[in-house]
Amino acid sequence: MKTPFLTLLILSLTLISCNKDEGINSSLFQTWEAKEFMSVESAAYPKNANTRVLLTFDRSGSYHLKLDINNCGGNFETGNNNQIEIDPTACTEACCDSKFAEKVAAMLSRVTSYEISGKTLKLNVPQWGYIELVLVE
Repeated sequence: MKTPFLTLLILSLTLISCNKDEGINSSLFQTWEAKEFMSVESAAYPKNANTRVLLTFDRSGSYHLKLDINNCGGNFETGNNNQIEIDPTACTEACCDSKFAEKVAAMLSRVTSYEISGKTLKLNVPQWGYIELVLVE
């Protein structure tokens, strides 16, 4: 009688642990594409449809930002309740990134928290708005 119960318990625990792995897709530690700004300034920084601004958060606490032309990077720390502190970006200095890409780089150090909903990441900037990114698959 104990064997079927034990088998059922082990099977249940296995299924539960497998379901937790599905949440990895909504982890911060992935590559995200910046899509738009939600702020009163957003019209001043249009996104060029032909380029991708990519932000990758690494579990080691570093990030990489790929602008239209330049590459940037730095460090970040996460805290309780989705708090995040992102160091100012250090970028290569080739010319000609779009205004949108430059604004993403400039705003990262002002981000204080993030929200992940499905495949969307919002980086919140107090008294400004947020940067919306989507998961790169």
